[in-house]
Amino acid sequence: MLYSTPNKLLVVGGADFSEGLFQEVYDSKIPIIAADGGANFLADYNISPELIIGDLDSLSQQKVHNIDNQKIIKIADQNTTDLEKVLIHTTSSLTIGIGFLGSRIDHELAALSALVKFPHKKIILVGEKDIILLVPPSFSLSSFDGMRVSLYPLDSVKVQSEGLKWSTEGLTMKPTDQIGTSNHATGKIIHLAPSAPKLLLILSRKLLNKAVSHLERSPSW
Repeated sequence: MLYSTPNKLLVVGGADFSEGLFQEVYDSKIPIIAADGGANFLADYNISPELIIGDLDSLSQQKVHNIDNQKIIKIADQNTTDLEKVLIHTTSSLTIGIGFLGSRIDHELAALSALVKFPHKKIILVGEKDIILLVPPSFSLSSFDGMRVSLYPLDSVKVQSEGLKWSTEGLTMKPTDQIGTSNHATGKIIHLAPSAPKLLLILSRKLLNKAVSHLERSPSW
């Protein structure tokens, strides 16, 4: 294990994101790990991450020349993405990832796959408009009438649900058949209980803090 914290961890990837998004998730008290090219963005703001992890093919040596070489960890394995490399070599109570959504579609799909590959880890990926997380065995979230709740299965999964306009009770969801995008909450709370760690929950970015709080309190796979 390269880095461990009992608290939250912020992982910064190399996909484009706005300064406003970074300011929303940045907290000087939360340690930061750069996934390869994410270090380039941090260097522009004179922020030194705890570690830089990846195959380093996107790292600008000019921008990180002031960082201790011992903090730059090259992992040449091409069978894992830079996000996966970070997840393999770090532990935290919850990981928030930015710089993994909204750029290249193949990179974005790989990031979503990582959520399913590491179901025991609590991870929220944050984009300009949406946040995405893997639904734990039991997950409740305070809501409001009309709140968008999109469910997307990455494999076959049954989902017990409460508080949704279109119930998932009795349904087997799978990407080649039944999906659950653009559902809506009908009241003050939603509850989801998938049968396996295969279900993604997509919410508005405005719900980030609420989602973090509820996910931290939820059971792990």
